[in-house]
Amino acid sequence: MADLFDSYSGTMDSVERPFSKWLHENLPGGRRALDIGCGAGRYTTMLADLYEEVSGVDPAPNMIEIAKRDRSRSNVTYQVNDALSMTPAKDGVFDLVFAFSCVLHMAKPPVILPHLANLVAPGGALVIFDPERPADHGEPNWQVNYAFRLARMAYEITGQVEVSVNVLRGFTHRCWLEISERTVPFNGEEFRREYSAVLPGVTFEENIFPGFLTAYWMKPLN
Repeated sequence: MADLFDSYSGTMDSVERPFSKWLHENLPGGRRALDIGCGAGRYTTMLADLYEEVSGVDPAPNMIEIAKRDRSRSNVTYQVNDALSMTPAKDGVFDLVFAFSCVLHMAKPPVILPHLANLVAPGGALVIFDPERPADHGEPNWQVNYAFRLARMAYEITGQVEVSVNVLRGFTHRCWLEISERTVPFNGEEFRREYSAVLPGVTFEENIFPGFLTAYWMKPLN
């Protein structure tokens, strides 16, 4: 599924300029950044424009293989690893820890959020984009309905039928269907409640990327 996922997500990202614009206007920049759950590196390269060193980490070897093949940069390193295996003692701390559409798959917020926050340097930022639970989640055929909604959105954004078809193929793929059964995203209210309980001072934004919720937390200097 890695190549299929990368094909449509890369096309949509190239068109969805407001997201790239938001990253450049809201991330502080600095020396080190970590793109955790980086997939095929589509956001890792965006971060490489803002940070001196960027580490892209993902537990899926196929994704890292694509990232190394298609998105190599002189200031980017990719590795097969998972978030819970990383520690400040072993990996250092980062001016930015960035995660797109992956934290919900790692662990419950009381477990994963403190761990990610521990990887952030004082004064640095933790920025998380996670999908919002569809209103019809759990109803009959909700996964198919969700896939068709995303395919329509992809066509409206890109104007390309092929991209829309690839989205439909991806979100009806047996691997994605299995993942969506195991992991249930939060709705907006749950997302804000769970994250606020773990990350005091966290702020929230909506509609930066279609269908996603955003948490932005700055680590105190002391």
